Amino acid sequence: MYCKNLRAYSKEVIAEVLAANDIVDIIGAAIDLKSAGSGRFKGLCPFHQEKTPSFSVSRDRQFYYCFGCGKGGDALKFLQDFEGLPFGDALRRLADRGGVRLPALSERDDKDEYVRQQLLELGKQAAQYFRKTMEDPLKGGAARQYLKSRALQPETIKRFGLGYAPNDWDALVQALRKARFSDAVLDASGLIRSSDRGRRYAFFRDRLVIPIRDTSGNIVAFGGRDLSNEPNVAKYINTPENPVYKKSRVLYGLYEARDAMRAEKRAILVEGYFDLMRCFDSGIECVVAPCGTALTQEQAKLIKRYVNEVVVVFDGDAAGVRAALRGIGLLTDAGLTVRALLLPKGQDPDDFIRAEGPERFRQEIDAAQGFIRFYVAMSQDRLGTIEGRTEVARELFAILRGVNDALRRQEYLKETAEALRLDPWAVRREFEKMSVDSANREAAIQSRTPETPKPPKVNHDDCAFVSALLQEAALMDQAKQAVAELTVKPRPLEEVLIALFNTGPDVTGEQLESEDAKALYAAAVNYEPLAPAKAEELVEKRLKRLQGDTVAQELKTLHGDYHKQRDGKSAAELLNKIIEAKQRQEQIGPF
Repeated sequence: MYCKNLRAYSKEVIAEVLAANDIVDIIGAAIDLKSAGSGRFKGLCPFHQEKTPSFSVSRDRQFYYCFGCGKGGDALKFLQDFEGLPFGDALRRLADRGGVRLPALSERDDKDEYVRQQLLELGKQAAQYFRKTMEDPLKGGAARQYLKSRALQPETIKRFGLGYAPNDWDALVQALRKARFSDAVLDASGLIRSSDRGRRYAFFRDRLVIPIRDTSGNIVAFGGRDLSNEPNVAKYINTPENPVYKKSRVLYGLYEARDAMRAEKRAILVEGYFDLMRCFDSGIECVVAPCGTALTQEQAKLIKRYVNEVVVVFDGDAAGVRAALRGIGLLTDAGLTVRALLLPKGQDPDDFIRAEGPERFRQEIDAAQGFIRFYVAMSQDRLGTIEGRTEVARELFAILRGVNDALRRQEYLKETAEALRLDPWAVRREFEKMSVDSANREAAIQSRTPETPKPPKVNHDDCAFVSALLQEAALMDQAKQAVAELTVKPRPLEEVLIALFNTGPDVTGEQLESEDAKALYAAAVNYEPLAPAKAEELVEKRLKRLQGDTVAQELKTLHGDYHKQRDGKSAAELLNKIIEAKQRQEQIGPF
């Protein structure tokens, strides 16, 4: 479950961090959970689309499991799968939350994890340097004057940690070296560059600096807005990707917007940093933005983790909007309901809110059209001919192919036909034909690519058996005595039973080695409680079957040895053992 990072942190440290957190609080902050009794909570699975809850969380055992898709584990595993966090980041998140101080790592413990820690610490130190520079009466005047022109409140400036990189090639380098960061870490951060002669210098100079955070609140990158107004200088630049920053997986403002997104049950997707900050400044906080790049599949999935609906706000002309809209399929593929808004006069959210006020912006958001009507409206210049309308329809088909909900897809197709004045039956038929052709192409591509690992399959009988043992201490003792002399198969059950018999019912993730065993235990602790009589009956039947399986395996081995023996005495001894084993088999009876 924790792969190579166990080398960096001991099992005792991991256990302490897990014990300091309640898995129900961790998962309940991400999805809606409702009590199902017996210390269990249920909700809709965040890892696959479903309408009936099959996702269960056990407060008593601190494990979750989805009986629909097979995903399961402890709080660390949830953060890794749900947030997409590396192990070290997930552990730090839980340690910070639980007030546990993690031991400092050296480069010898785990080089990759050490570099990640150093980069995250460098992000904090650099942000502090930029902020202090902006506050300096002599150095930060240009940034303060620019922010004054933007009319952002001081609270917003502080919340987003805005700062200033002076027009100085060396000051940041010296400040970070003074903080004891190695040149290798400086280079990896992207804030420092090297000349052909090997001299290191600051990447940002005379720029307003915008820290970019991951979902844990760590500063993983920076954006820089030019303040020099010199020609041929890029207005905005970002630090490059590094071990803690992959721009396709980060949304600007998501860390700050998560609570508001859950409260409002929607996200607003804007294009720029200042569009987002203007919204926050005006009390509209369910807002996120890509980091200077086109929306990616990973970013769409990030939004889906928190809400089911997104309103995409565009600025610019219709042709530019149509080009951007073709990427809306990423949002529908992620299972999001998508609405879209084009602000009047080509304004962006920053311009619009400053001119019309936040309440008018809210009204525009509330009235935003569904993406099909919006796409058709943006294609007015092509609707005058049959050829133009069918072309628009096919563009919409490409977006709709990723909608997995059949009912929603049919309603979208019906809306497409109405909006484009096309025959509904012909629209459905053409969509199905296009989908088959696309599916065939995708199948050919997937046949040449490695298959994504699937969650382990859990044996239902094993799951019910372990669940019954966990319910009743007496049944656990009975099983422990009965299994002592048995050969238990398959392996996941054997591993779980050994852990239960050695440590008791409160098994932790690091006490189980195989993913199959972890999945079995996670499923068992979230299994529907059995009536005492039913649990007793189930355990007796399963123990009887395990005994029968053991004797059957013993007989198979004895028969093989008997047929190989030529020595009369040895053969006679084996024959006696076979007779004894058959007698035991008869005593056990059918199973």
